[in-house]
Amino acid sequence: MSGLSVSDKVVLEAVLGMSGGHVLDFSNESFGAFFHDLGIDVYDAERYPGFGDSKANRLRALWRGGTEDEVGRSLQALIEYIEAKRLTGFLSYEVNDESMDRARAVAGRLAESAKRPADTPPSSVSFTTEATVTNNKIQIEIHEDIYAHISRYLETEDNFHAVEESYKVVREALREKTGSEKATDAFKPDNIPALFGHEPSGQAEKDFFDGVKYLNMAIQFLRNEKSHTLATSMERNLALHYISLASLAYDLITRYVSDDLIQEVEDLITAERRSYSATRFYGVFRDGRWLDRLSLPSDLSSASVRRVLKDKWLGEADFTRSYDDSNIVLMRLQMVADALSKSDIELLLALPIVDGNGFTQEAGLTTFLEYMQQKYPATISAKAEARIAGRH
Repeated sequence: MSGLSVSDKVVLEAVLGMSGGHVLDFSNESFGAFFHDLGIDVYDAERYPGFGDSKANRLRALWRGGTEDEVGRSLQALIEYIEAKRLTGFLSYEVNDESMDRARAVAGRLAESAKRPADTPPSSVSFTTEATVTNNKIQIEIHEDIYAHISRYLETEDNFHAVEESYKVVREALREKTGSEKATDAFKPDNIPALFGHEPSGQAEKDFFDGVKYLNMAIQFLRNEKSHTLATSMERNLALHYISLASLAYDLITRYVSDDLIQEVEDLITAERRSYSATRFYGVFRDGRWLDRLSLPSDLSSASVRRVLKDKWLGEADFTRSYDDSNIVLMRLQMVADALSKSDIELLLALPIVDGNGFTQEAGLTTFLEYMQQKYPATISAKAEARIAGRH
């Protein structure tokens, strides 16, 4: 069964002209032949049962009963067919670019999903805080979200409250994801996808999820012990060990960024860009005011989630497609600007900006650099300064 959501199907039906039982301009014969060339018998009612015999209904049956490979490949082929029709002026109805982009994204997502081995869980992305070993000494980077909350206690060597507050951060994360801050309730089976992005794919992963549960339960009971005693001085070494446990527990329940969350955020950004004229866009992009209009998922408040998104979007950055695509690339990166480094900015500056026809498609990069220079000056290198000054 394919992973098409209701919203995916709404967009696809509009793009494919599926009103009245039709699909594009296919006849029954040409429709069957099109899918036959893909190795799919779309009229096989046993293989793809239900709905009915019209072309649109046979396609809906394929979406419900077909594999992700079948649905993904057929969608890619249909999108190529539409693009050829649009190019030659023979498409009989209007399809906007945003709907086409969404259809391509859905087809690409299914194609990537189909490549995964059967026992591989959905492609949630993860990030883990850095740890290094020198001889017999381990140096662990405390998760940014926890450190930002407890640093003031560490600076004054209020170790008791540093530990207590680090545990509160863990419990608050559980509450946000599952509705309960108690690990004994938060790790109930129905909450597993919210915590890890997917159900366990096998016994080994189930054991791992259970291990994370028991670690969080340990945090819960250690905190309970402190909650029922007066604040006392705590030996710093023990406090740091407790905090490292809290950091690990927090890391393991916030490190997964699901495909659905990524798609939701990307759709929000694309829709926001399409809501502006070119002139109006650069006005709100220059100082990041467009971000104030968005209602973003709460998960984006996590530094680790923003770092995951930064790595994904930076790796996909392309300034050779169109001005509009370049704008969206830069909007995505502006959303996670606090996660960018000087080397990330250098990577952007090294990307090609000329399309296959010899036209420059980079748009807004200098404006983006000016924003970074104002908000995060440490990310701006001499090369970036030269670009801002127009000396490139």
